[in-house]
Amino acid sequence: MTDHRNGAGRHQNEELLGSSMTRRSILHKGVVLGLSIPMTASILAACERDDVVDNEPAVELNDDDDEPAVELDDDDDEPAVEPDDDDDDGDEPVDDGDDDEPVVDDDVESIFGDDYEPPEHTGGQIVYGSFSDAATMNPVLSQDTTSSGVINMFSRAMIINHPLTTEPHPQLAESWDITDDGIEYTFNLREDVTWHDGEQLTAQDAVFTYETHMHPDTGSPQTAELTDRINMVEALDDYTVRFTLNFPASPFLQANCIYRLIPEHILGDVEPADIASHDYSIGTEGVTIGCGPFQFQEWVSDDHITLVKYPDYYEGEPNIDQWIMRIVPGDTVLAQQLITGELDIGSVQASDFDSLDAQGNVDVHMYDTFNFTFYAYQLDEERTTLFQEREVRQALLYALDREALVSAIRFGIGEVATGTMPAPSWAYNPEGIDRHYEYDPDRARELLDEAGWVEGDDGIRERDGERFSFEIYTNAGNEIRERYVAVMQQQWREIGVECTPQTEAWSAFLDRITGTRDFEMFLVGFSWGVDPHQETMWHTDAQEGGFNMNRYSNPDVDDLLGQALATTDWDKRTEIYTEMQNLVLEDLPAAILDFPKGVVGVNTRVHNVFPTDVDYDTFSSNAHEWWVEE
Repeated sequence: MTDHRNGAGRHQNEELLGSSMTRRSILHKGVVLGLSIPMTASILAACERDDVVDNEPAVELNDDDDEPAVELDDDDDEPAVEPDDDDDDGDEPVDDGDDDEPVVDDDVESIFGDDYEPPEHTGGQIVYGSFSDAATMNPVLSQDTTSSGVINMFSRAMIINHPLTTEPHPQLAESWDITDDGIEYTFNLREDVTWHDGEQLTAQDAVFTYETHMHPDTGSPQTAELTDRINMVEALDDYTVRFTLNFPASPFLQANCIYRLIPEHILGDVEPADIASHDYSIGTEGVTIGCGPFQFQEWVSDDHITLVKYPDYYEGEPNIDQWIMRIVPGDTVLAQQLITGELDIGSVQASDFDSLDAQGNVDVHMYDTFNFTFYAYQLDEERTTLFQEREVRQALLYALDREALVSAIRFGIGEVATGTMPAPSWAYNPEGIDRHYEYDPDRARELLDEAGWVEGDDGIRERDGERFSFEIYTNAGNEIRERYVAVMQQQWREIGVECTPQTEAWSAFLDRITGTRDFEMFLVGFSWGVDPHQETMWHTDAQEGGFNMNRYSNPDVDDLLGQALATTDWDKRTEIYTEMQNLVLEDLPAAILDFPKGVVGVNTRVHNVFPTDVDYDTFSSNAHEWWVEE
């Protein structure tokens, strides 16, 4: 057995699996891609609900540039819900006047290391602002960021992805082993964890959680992927869980072992089809229980959700008494309520950064994300022949001043993409990227000249009687993307290329790029998962059931992605993904323009909240350590 322990210090990760498999052994009609066909259908159908995201999605289309979370949301401006102006809603500030001074444990080993501040006060509350209400309190059913954010406050998983390193990090599991063939994963659970009703958490709860995910009647968004990957999950004893896979799948640890557990003694006798309507799922005090630092108390629809501390939490009694998620109608209100102190924490627009940063009572945190903006060329020659030559595709990217785009439109809160891998990823390796596409309009003109595209009488290039003219689609109402395509239109015009921006409502746009594929070019947002597998965009098999929407195909890229999927040796995977990126950047089927940063405002009275995109929902990995000034 190979003992897998992470580089963050809690468990060793020194000898990882290095064997390779054939492409045939790991590719099963695309179902081991980032999203299987049924999973993709689930997400796209859920787009109509405007708020969809996985607990830990592999990848997601994203129509909202300003939200750091990976949401499918077609409305940047209108509120998902209206706030309630009535203050008699059960979330009045907690009176903590007689709280004892905290006992400071000098031996605390925080997940955030030296940034951790020992509490100077206990008690009080933190109010978090959200644009939309939750949909469920059941981790198995959650598909939206609001639900996941609340759930992650009161529940825990076997492992999490470390919010700083992105590596696997123990939570309910103290350690784990993976066999050398990548087939068996064995987790050793903590023996000091109780559910909020005092019942002991055991390995059977983990087995029940995954069996519930995998049951077709439950309605879990993870069913297709888990049933494809898992052959068997079993409890070897009260605190040991073993997963036997159908084939080696390196993303399994970071993508599938992070799901929050549910209590078998509450839901074990419930029919899978009835779980969604059960008191546990709809939010019921005493029934909706977890094993996290806070426990469910109240859910007032479209207004607020209240959790209270669980004193017997296994990592120690939380410092604050109460955590409240309050629903607000939009960016402007959220920013204003951060200033007035009505909210303590909330994600804000990049345009609000300077005004909030000037406030004396708000700390504004900026962090790297897995989100990116990209445009894709139509490579199906039956729809257009404009982009068949990679030199032409390269020319158009050389013609764009991406630094100016990020500076002027994103207020400098973002980074021009280097390769396809986001900065927070453990596979990020910018030094290994060979081609950078710095702004060079002269090089763009040279490439187009070499390809036979010459300027016509009106300045637009022509070849064999065809004008270099096309339309680029994006979703209406997203001001950042609408500005991006306007500038792209102008800069391409300067090299003799005519581009006409077209915008349409999110649902119609989504159908265009994933359904009918009726486009010449489109621009949209996307997000990778923590595991760096990128099959769903670059693999040939992802043309159907994935997000390879422009029909890109390169057998060498397919082979590299297959090799990476079959090994859990991180150094080897990084090398493979770097080689893969260089091939993709040479072909340039799609151009990643930027990786925007997330922006979060936190009241200065709140301590030990560290926003990262790994912990993107409510930044809850260390919620028991949060404290507020008296």
